[in-house]
Amino acid sequence: MQFISIVTVRIFLLSVKSLIEDWSKRLKRNIFLIMKVKSIKTKVAVYTILFMVILTSVITAAGYKLYRDSVMKSYISYTETVLEYSYRSCVDYSFGDMIKERDMPDDYEKFRSELNTVKDSSDIEYLYAVYFDDINDIHSLHYAINAKSQEELSSGKPLSEIYSYMGKTCEEGAFEDDTLMLLRDAVKNKECESKTLEGYSDDYGHMLNGYRVVFDSDDNAVGLICVEVDINRINSELSDYVRIVIMIALILTAVIISLYYFNIERYLIRPILNIAESSDSFVKEMQNNTEPENLIYNEVSVREGSELGLLANNVKSLADGVALYMTSLKKETSERERISTELSLATQIQAAMLPHDFPPYPERHEFDIFATMEPAKEVGGDFYDFFFIDDDHLCLVMADVSGKGIPAALFMMISKTILQSCAMLGVSAGEILTKTNEAFCSNNQVDMFVTVWLGILEISTGKMTCANAGHEYPAIKRKGGSFELFKDKHGIAIGAMDGVKYKEYTLQFEPGDKLFVYTDGVPEATDADMRMFGTAQMVQALNNAPEADPEKIISNVRSSVQEFVKNAEQFDDLTMLCIEYLGNSLEDQNDIRFNSTLLR
Repeated sequence: MQFISIVTVRIFLLSVKSLIEDWSKRLKRNIFLIMKVKSIKTKVAVYTILFMVILTSVITAAGYKLYRDSVMKSYISYTETVLEYSYRSCVDYSFGDMIKERDMPDDYEKFRSELNTVKDSSDIEYLYAVYFDDINDIHSLHYAINAKSQEELSSGKPLSEIYSYMGKTCEEGAFEDDTLMLLRDAVKNKECESKTLEGYSDDYGHMLNGYRVVFDSDDNAVGLICVEVDINRINSELSDYVRIVIMIALILTAVIISLYYFNIERYLIRPILNIAESSDSFVKEMQNNTEPENLIYNEVSVREGSELGLLANNVKSLADGVALYMTSLKKETSERERISTELSLATQIQAAMLPHDFPPYPERHEFDIFATMEPAKEVGGDFYDFFFIDDDHLCLVMADVSGKGIPAALFMMISKTILQSCAMLGVSAGEILTKTNEAFCSNNQVDMFVTVWLGILEISTGKMTCANAGHEYPAIKRKGGSFELFKDKHGIAIGAMDGVKYKEYTLQFEPGDKLFVYTDGVPEATDADMRMFGTAQMVQALNNAPEADPEKIISNVRSSVQEFVKNAEQFDDLTMLCIEYLGNSLEDQNDIRFNSTLLR
């Protein structure tokens, strides 16, 4: 049995504590710089370093313990083997009777010679026997015999100085009181097995002490045979291990960061910036009244087949469509029907960019979703979007771009592109809005902005993390209840101010719960007397049939708005999205989590 010394445990804990405190000080020194970092590349590098530091500390601590336990097990086994052999010699020479009689017969020196042979052939520091002159007094410990190697005997000193003979008092402070009590209890309890304990002293460092009770011919416990092994070398080997682990971690961190930098710069950052720059340049040309035939959208080269490639092509298609429309408008200003046709084409292009096939995911039965966007003009700045980040996370977006008409529509597509690109990074709702705002503010020369409500629904659990950038309050209906406005915390609109950090909040959905999000065109719809429809009537319209499916709920709201405004002209887009969480079976949840893990 192994008794682990409290001193050794404390030394290990102090080492780990010192390492953690050192890392903590370094993090505190750099926390201000980390918080001011805006580049996605730099943030990835910082978070990678933090992750590798944590991973390295865990691996080092676990490896330290496992390695030390393994080595100590080998030392304990070796110590017990030496003890067993020495104990057999005690029995052969009736050493227990010598201790009992406090006698040193002729066999005493023969026994010592036997122990000397054991010590010479073993990798141990000390081999000796002791006894308590008064078993009730732990400080009455005396030597019975000790062994020396040939190297120690050849020192030239007299044997009386080298050997400890029967009855010699043990040196004061040679043993800790806790150790003396263990030895005394072993004799009192007549323990028959070899035992070990770790010890530490300023004179000898870390030692592994093994002991076994010696019995006389009457089977009385009279003393102990002891072996001490130097284990200071373990610490040296562990230090080498820690250095190797840290060196490997540094190399891996450098490699990972290099790969991150290369891939993010090439496949994400550069394409997004190029799309934003091309789109911004196109909008500026439009605002500067550039001739329609000279409006050219600089195509962005993005890897084909990727999501960014698809989005880049969509933006180019929209820009080309807008340029074509404006050219036609200039040539055919007198032809109202031609204008209507071109505007209809723009409307179709815009509508085609939004999810419009319902149900959008026939194979998914965990939710039911429906959305509409009706621009006040032929094209508008409102948009909704929903897409899977992975098999278990559905991202929902409801947004309203400042301004009207073609510029708002183009800015809408830029917003949709950047939002979806940031969302596909797999970050949280708040971070998606933060990164989108960074992308907008880095090159927003047209001073446009967009309000956004964004939520990420975890299909398997019903948990949704949400963030709101100056958008309308969502409406929520719990199963068996009615719709109510949920007054969440607003952040500033995206593109309005640089350096904004968006906060997020969490909603827990149960099967049968519904969520309704919209743009301000719903509550701000006005009748001929300039009275607004308002959120109160909107909630009332939602509760006309709260148990209906999302498509019917949106239809009810649209009908209520149309009945309210009648023939009055509307100046804002009407955009709505409703989702009902239906939940899923335990088997489906396991499949989703497994597929989600593979995708990550």
